[in-house]
Amino acid sequence: MGFMDSLKGIAGKVGDTVEKGVKTGSDGYKKMAEKSRLKKEIAQAEAAVQNAYVEIGKKFAAENPENEAYKEFFDAITEKTAEIEKLNAQLFELEDKITCKNCGAALDKNSKFCAKCGEKVEIPEVPAEDVEVVDEEAAPETEEKAEEAAEETSETEAE
Repeated sequence: MGFMDSLKGIAGKVGDTVEKGVKTGSDGYKKMAEKSRLKKEIAQAEAAVQNAYVEIGKKFAAENPENEAYKEFFDAITEKTAEIEKLNAQLFELEDKITCKNCGAALDKNSKFCAKCGEKVEIPEVPAEDVEVVDEEAAPETEEKAEEAAEETSETEAE
């Protein structure tokens, strides 16, 4: 029986050690989760403060556009806003997008109405190009000239 008692004693000690480890791990996890929550709340509060400063700046700029003390900032804002509009126009062209004339939302070129404000989308008409009418009899002559030009281009590229 001594062996069984000894085994029970060892098992009891192992159980106590495991229980202590689990409790320590659990406490560590709780502490880590609480720290994470607090850091998130701090970051949100800091972002709210930054947003308030931005809004103050926007309001001041709108109410004092002629203030000489801030002229360089206002000029930089105007310049960068124009640059952003130009870059957005290039991006929209690559993405086959257009801008709603009413609210400024990005729209697919094939849209009939703006998804944001409901405004009817007016698609600008592309002016028809002046097309030269070619006589059917003159067409073979035109084809020959096109072939000659193509041959000249390929000869030049080969050199």
